[in-house]
Formats: sequence, structure tokens, C-alpha cells
Amino acid sequence: MGSEINAQTSITFNVNLKPQLEDSTFVPGRDQIKIIGDKYPIDTPNPYYLVDEAPKDSIYSVTIRFSSRFRGQMLNYNFEMTSNYTKLTEVLPRSVQLQGREVELDPLYFNAFAW
Repeated sequence: MGSEINAQTSITFNVNLKPQLEDSTFVPGRDQIKIIGDKYPIDTPNPYYLVDEAPKDSIYSVTIRFSSRFRGQMLNYNFEMTSNYTKLTEVLPRSVQLQGREVELDPLYFNAFAW
């Protein structure tokens, strides 16, 4: 049980950029997408960029570890895209509970909130 108390939360954030790739809102190599939020380490000036590990699927991902001190707390976050030097931030906040284990989130569409 002791190791559970100190368990970090490791979250893989995914975002599906298929619509933005199709209409050239997001151009790989020029544009970037990062995650911003209200808990360390994503609340710092050091950006965590999402990358497309399998370019055929349009899914951009990043895995981030959160301290065990945040266990049980809600993480509020958003994806922020830099498209042709313009910053685009999602309109509504997203959130996930930090549970002290590994979690992989579904690849929702950027700025789409029908779930």
C-alpha cells in the first residue's frame, strides 16, 4: 500500500487534428500544439508539445507525469495551437482527475466539446 500513496499520475494526452490537417489550419513542420493547465509541470513557462508518432492517424500525443501530491485532484487543461504564428486556444476547459496511475485519454478533436 505504501507505494500506492506515492504513486505519480502519468497521463497521455491525445488530440485528433484531422480537421485542422485537412483544411491546412495546422501544417506539420510549421505549426505546433501544446498543452496548458493549472498543475505543475504544465503550468510553467516550459511548454509540453504534442507530437504525431504515427503520421497517418492525425493523433498528436504527449505523456506527462504529475506529482503524487496532486493525487485525487482535478487537473484543468486545454490544448493550444500555434497556427501560422497565430495562437488558437480551446474555448472550454477540459479536466481529468489525477488518480495516481497511468491514464491514456481518448483522442478528442481540437476545440470540439461534444462528448
